[in-house]
Amino acid sequence: MSSSSSLYRRLHGIFAVNHKVTGKLKTDNPKTTSLKSTKKRTPKLPEKQEVQTIVDNFKKSSESPKFRNRCLNYENAIRRLDNTSSAIEDILEHQKQYPDISNEYFVSRLILLYGTAKMHEHARKLFEEMPNLKCQRTVFAFNALLEAHARAEKYDVIKELFRQLPEELSIKPDVVSYNILIKALWKTGSLDSAVSVMDEMENQGIKPDKVTFNTLLSAYNESKRFSEAEDLWALMQKKNVVVDVGGYTVRLRGLVANNQVNEAIELFEEMGKKDIIPNAICYNVMIKMYVDDGNWEEAKRWYVKLVENGRYPDKATLEMLIHLACEKDILDFALELCKKAIDSKVPLRKATMQRVVNAWAEHSKLDDAKEL
Repeated sequence: MSSSSSLYRRLHGIFAVNHKVTGKLKTDNPKTTSLKSTKKRTPKLPEKQEVQTIVDNFKKSSESPKFRNRCLNYENAIRRLDNTSSAIEDILEHQKQYPDISNEYFVSRLILLYGTAKMHEHARKLFEEMPNLKCQRTVFAFNALLEAHARAEKYDVIKELFRQLPEELSIKPDVVSYNILIKALWKTGSLDSAVSVMDEMENQGIKPDKVTFNTLLSAYNESKRFSEAEDLWALMQKKNVVVDVGGYTVRLRGLVANNQVNEAIELFEEMGKKDIIPNAICYNVMIKMYVDDGNWEEAKRWYVKLVENGRYPDKATLEMLIHLACEKDILDFALELCKKAIDSKVPLRKATMQRVVNAWAEHSKLDDAKEL
């Protein structure tokens, strides 16, 4: 029996059009397509004095409940500390003195921040400390722990935690838990096992949600198992599963990866017919397809289409088109895009800007080079 028919049997009848999950952690953020630098850069750590200033200011600000309620304040601090683990541990440990530490949602945020900083062992330690902090530990915190390990790319550990902790702590995994497990199995090269998890979900009375679908579609596409991705998409349509713009983006990437250009264009048009508004990421998928082929006319046409439809080009859009414009010696347009990035405060890489400056200088357009 083919793997496609096996997939159909496994998924048949267990899809739901709408499924609401309480306490859901967001795990389906699609990454913006961007050009990768050929040279791997080592992150520059902040100077010791600057690090201490960030830590001191953050601790002082933490005295305000309003400050502690804003997730972005914490995320910005982690980013600015640039994986300086001792400083990150310092500011997050400091949070234990506040009453919020008995709130599961607050502690779960700290667990996730440790994951963002690739400090998965600290995330596990804080999870274990929750009872001593007089903080309840439900599936919400369990999901935060799993997601922290996913952010730290410790996918093997996720499998261990999933099989160990629920029984030990009397926690019943929900759809979010299973979605993280499916991703972990995929990332460790066990895609067939990831699909088999669907059987377990069905046995537990848990129905897949859009994250489940998008994760499996991404897994099939990345593994170049395009026929199975087709089967899954067809089944989702047959079962009237509501597909959002994220699902269409994953589908577009699969079609492009399989060189199904006409099908990708048709799918893009289908989004409009279903009143699903393509975002910049969708347009980037189409633009990148033509950029990779060196097809300037089509790449620019899709860029114009993006702008005309009220979407804003992001960093990936501008970087791709600037490099292609330089390759094709269309320097006026490259300069125009650089100015658009500056005006829109889109942070282009220095190497991208330098390439345009050099190109103008090589063509004896020194005034334009100096202006940029």
